[in-house]
Amino acid sequence: MRIRIFFIVALLLTSVAAWAQNYNIPNLTVDEVKKQLDQPGKVLLVDTRTEEEYRLAHIRTAVNIPPVQFTSIGKYLPKDKSLPIIFYCRGFS
Repeated sequence: MRIRIFFIVALLLTSVAAWAQNYNIPNLTVDEVKKQLDQPGKVLLVDTRTEEEYRLAHIRTAVNIPPVQFTSIGKYLPKDKSLPIIFYCRGFS
């Protein structure tokens, strides 16, 4: 299971890299994400896959905000605007 999650995260980070460059969003390596996740309360991790995919497997501290909820995403995000947010998904199909 850990290998599957690691593979998903690595694939997601790679898939989003080109898209993120167009929007000046920093690309993070798996090690950089792990370093941030090792500091509880210092980052919000958002899994943007469907609820079913999230139930099957997700990174332990991630919250699920699927695309169908993006129109009201503000109510799910922290009030502290300085808190970094890392979004991940399954990549492009």
